[in-house]
Parts: sequence; structure tokens; C-alpha cells
Amino acid sequence: MRIISLAPNVTEILFALGLGDSIVGVTDRCNYPSAAARIERVSGFGTPNVETLLSLSPTLVVASGLARPELADVLRQSGARVLDVQPSGFISDFPAMFEAVRQIGAATGRGDEAAKLIATMQGELNAIASRFTHLEEPQRPRVFVEIEDSPLMTSGAGSFIDDLIHRGGGRNVAHEIEGGYPRIDPEKVVAWNPDVIIVAHADRPGEAVERLTKRIGWAEIAAVRNRRIIDDIDADLLFRPGPRLVEGVKALAERLHPSLPTP
Repeated sequence: MRIISLAPNVTEILFALGLGDSIVGVTDRCNYPSAAARIERVSGFGTPNVETLLSLSPTLVVASGLARPELADVLRQSGARVLDVQPSGFISDFPAMFEAVRQIGAATGRGDEAAKLIATMQGELNAIASRFTHLEEPQRPRVFVEIEDSPLMTSGAGSFIDDLIHRGGGRNVAHEIEGGYPRIDPEKVVAWNPDVIIVAHADRPGEAVERLTKRIGWAEIAAVRNRRIIDDIDADLLFRPGPRLVEGVKALAERLHPSLPTP
């Protein structure tokens, strides 16, 4: 096989299934594992350079949402198979991510490896969940996730980040909003008054508290007042729906509930 990956999470899944040596092209955002850095780039996430892509003579192209759906027809005309593991728009939760692993396993003849990977991840998630079986809902901290700050964007119901927060022992304050990644008014966050804020973008660790304190009304938010700002977990562990997402749940659970025993 000659496989091209058009998304970082796809690249990580392919490597986890033992297919690293079959990958001939990746995006410029595929940075894990380190071996991915030695594979030829075919341009941006979801928007590959068609000429470069075709020059690599792929037999299988795996995407996670194509920005240009007509590209699939071009690829198929060249003789390549095309698999888009999130044709409905985005991977919304762990079951959807597991389904992506199954599809990639089936398309590459690695169905058994895919089943083992899913079973391992599910076992780890079950172990994490066991930490929270005795917690009442009010004991779960209320969490706000800042994906972008201009405009202010978060993760609502129907996003895998919403699922991740719940599995990590928290309550997403934006769960009341339908739609994966809505823009919101900063005053809404003041009204929510979250206990914890996760910052997903490019602050240096420790800098977010000072920046958030300067926003009108935010100094009185519980998370800011108590300095419960999480800006030092690798964003790829929290926001890339691939095999390492379980590590993100573990890291988040440790930060949200540091006094609880580890599984």
C-alpha cells in the first residue's frame, strides 16, 4: 500500500495500527509520532496540493473531512481509493473516533489491530471512569474551554471536547449550546462562572491567568480568581481525535480531581 493521510489524527491512527512504513504523504500539521516528520508533505490539513499528491501514486488516501469534496473524484479517477472518516462534518465523541479507527483498519487490512486498539482505549477509559462513580453531579467542576480568543470560541454539545470533559470528571458549561464549536460573548462566560478554564491556543504556560484577568468582569470568575487555569497540557492530547485522546482524558482528570486516587 501507498497511503496518504490528509489529517493529523488519521496519521496517528495509521501509525498506531502499524502502518507507518506504508505512509507516503501527510499534511504539514502531522507532527506525531516523530517519524511523521520524515514523510513528504502534501500541503495543508484537508486542502492538499493535488499535483504533489498524485505524483506520489497513492493507492489509498485517508481524510478526516475534505475541504474540497470534488477532490475525492479526482483521486478516484487516478486509481486511488478514498476514505473520509468523518463525512458528516466532525468526529463528535469517542464512539465516533472508534468508528474511524474501525474504518481505517478495514480499509487497510488491519481490522484485528484496530479492534485491539479500540479495546485497549476503552479499557483505559473505563479505568478513568471508575474514579468518578461515587461523585454527585455538583462535585464535578464546571469547565469552560477557550479554543480561540478573537472571536471567543468554545466547544458545545456534540463535540468530542464536550465528551472528553465529561469523561475527565468535569461539566462543560457550554453543554447547553447545540453545535460543536460556537462563538460566544465574553459576558456569557462571566455568567457561567466556571470553576476551571482550559486554554487551547498559543499562550505560554502560566501566561493565561494574567491575560484573562484583564477582560471585563473576568477577574471575578471563580476559575480566574482561584487560578484554576489549565494552559499547560499538550493541546494535541485534548483536541486531536486520535489514539492519544485517552492520554488527554487522563491528564484532565488529574487536574480536575487531583485528590482522587489514580486507576
